[in-house]
Amino acid sequence: MKLSRTVMIVTALVLLFAPTTQVLGQQETQSAAMKLRVLLVDETKTFLSTMRVGALAGVLKGTGMVDVDVKMVDVDSSYADPLGAFPVPELPYDLILIVPAGIDDATVAQIWLVTRYFDKTTPQYAILAGFSGIVDQVFQGAAVAVDVSEDLWPAGYASLYLAEGWLR
Repeated sequence: MKLSRTVMIVTALVLLFAPTTQVLGQQETQSAAMKLRVLLVDETKTFLSTMRVGALAGVLKGTGMVDVDVKMVDVDSSYADPLGAFPVPELPYDLILIVPAGIDDATVAQIWLVTRYFDKTTPQYAILAGFSGIVDQVFQGAAVAVDVSEDLWPAGYASLYLAEGWLR
């Protein structure tokens, strides 16, 4: 099954990334350092989109190597800051996945993978590519994942969320 293979790939990538988070100077417990912190922001309202977001969260949690928090938000536009009304978390995230409201009516065909910028030769970029593959499989053509190196929206959010403390 394709999804099981994807789970194995993400698990391997997370294991590859774990030593890197320690090198970056994280002051966390050993068990927390082994897990990537992911925030999944769901702006969607349709049943199908919500089910896909739930499936995505389930796949990520199923690896056992990712801590996933989900925020369901109500926005006026796919391009409005979905986290603007929330307090900054005590522990920042490694990745924020934003599923825009425009997925529902096909006005937006992207899911934004918001991280700091990683060069394509780094292990972190390989992890990001693994997440991108999972998103693409779950959303089956309704939307594709794009990261900070591919589009201005995730890059803009990354800049904002790094400055505010949402990302590490």
